[in-house]
Amino acid sequence: MLITKNNLNEVLFENQDARLLIEEVVTHTGASLYYYHDIVISAMTAISIYQKALKADEENHPYTISFWEYSATTKTSSASRKPYFA
Repeated sequence: MLITKNNLNEVLFENQDARLLIEEVVTHTGASLYYYHDIVISAMTAISIYQKALKADEENHPYTISFWEYSATTKTSSASRKPYFA
């Protein structure tokens, strides 16, 4: 799903800061953000996307991101951790 200002209520965010950053990106830049259900957008991810979208706009380059990339990275890193037992 392409994120727009009108469908932000369908997106899961870690906190209000993440939501505000993504809202700023979709309303004030030419970036295209593709979201997949059940993925939570963290504040750190939102900051990274915000910075990249602003830079792309300054350079007149298109910026497209798929949150599938972020979820795949998160799942891989957490799955590779071994549990710690004292």
